[in-house]
Amino acid sequence: MSVIAQTVVTEWTETAVRNVIGLALLSGLVATVVAFGYRIASARALPVGVGLFAGLGVALGWLNAVGLGRSTMIGGTPLVHYATAAYVLGTIAASALSAEGGRRVGDRIARDVFDIERPGASGEIAALVRSARLPSVVRLPDRIDDAAGYPPVEPSIKRDLAGGTVLLPQVDTDAALRTRLSTRLERDYDLGHVSITVGADGAIDRLAIGRARSGIAATIPPGSVAVAIRGERAPAVGAGDPIEVWAPADGSSRLVATGRLWAIDGDAATVAVDADAVDRLGTGPDTRYRLAARSEAPDDGFRLLAALRAADGTVRSVTVDDGGTLENVFVGWVPGTVLAVVRDGEVRPFPADNLTLRAGDDLSVLGTVDELRSVSPGADDRDGTDRTADADESASDRRPATRP
Repeated sequence: MSVIAQTVVTEWTETAVRNVIGLALLSGLVATVVAFGYRIASARALPVGVGLFAGLGVALGWLNAVGLGRSTMIGGTPLVHYATAAYVLGTIAASALSAEGGRRVGDRIARDVFDIERPGASGEIAALVRSARLPSVVRLPDRIDDAAGYPPVEPSIKRDLAGGTVLLPQVDTDAALRTRLSTRLERDYDLGHVSITVGADGAIDRLAIGRARSGIAATIPPGSVAVAIRGERAPAVGAGDPIEVWAPADGSSRLVATGRLWAIDGDAATVAVDADAVDRLGTGPDTRYRLAARSEAPDDGFRLLAALRAADGTVRSVTVDDGGTLENVFVGWVPGTVLAVVRDGEVRPFPADNLTLRAGDDLSVLGTVDELRSVSPGADDRDGTDRTADADESASDRRPATRP
């Protein structure tokens, strides 16, 4: 056995093992000293990468210094040899492990010697951290409601949110809390609408969520039906234009229906026509039509529709009271977007910002929860609890806007 051991464990092997162990200990010592000093100077733990860089830097520096200008590193083994490669790789692996251990040991020694505590997620230390403008913890209600007017979300999303916590940047007002939290939830869970009610103590009292609406059903005018047909269209006709639907008949063509072109996909088109004209339109695979442009008086209907679909808010009808806060106020000063003003039976869509409001004017205002609350301060309940966030659930004249 002694002969076999002498054959396997050569003088080169003993020298290599001693060097690897020595360099590993040196790397661990350097990482310990660096972690100790970093914790004292910053009261934070040394990053893992910095500890590895400090420890491996010493080991690799020694290897480079030994091999610089020489053709061998240990004994007569040349630099370009598998034994030398194994020696270098072993040194790097051992030094990396020792450096990570030294980083943790140095950090722990510094925390014990100087009584540096790691801040927890709650308690007085966490409150002190939050007061320094660092992220704060917002707890969500144990029950998550469905937002009226929006498709319900998957039950798994509600389970994930119920009773959970969300880290947000420090906020000073309830409005900022609602804005940041709703933006975060919409982004992380792909939600279309988030309704938040904040209590007097700053906690979230109610949270209602819904999925984003899809499709064109919400944009079809009353009394109209969307129909998919095939056919040719004039080059100048595009989505949203008024059209005439013509069908070929014995070498000529006849007018089948009038409506509006809603969407285009190759030779397929979706048109919105009156409900009584649907029966006259064939939808078979061999039925084709020709779509021609139709003259129509210009209006702001599609401009209004585009604003409603792109907005993240609700629409509220407000009447300017005699002596109220909105009387003698410019339209441009009203929070949100004034979609229309009805004065003496005349509808003024998208009024100019310098139009002065008068008592008796009826406004249709598009805005967020906070903007609508300031427009109609009487929306608060007597007990002081804000119910404006539920505007889309409690009145027929408030319709939640959808996103495209």
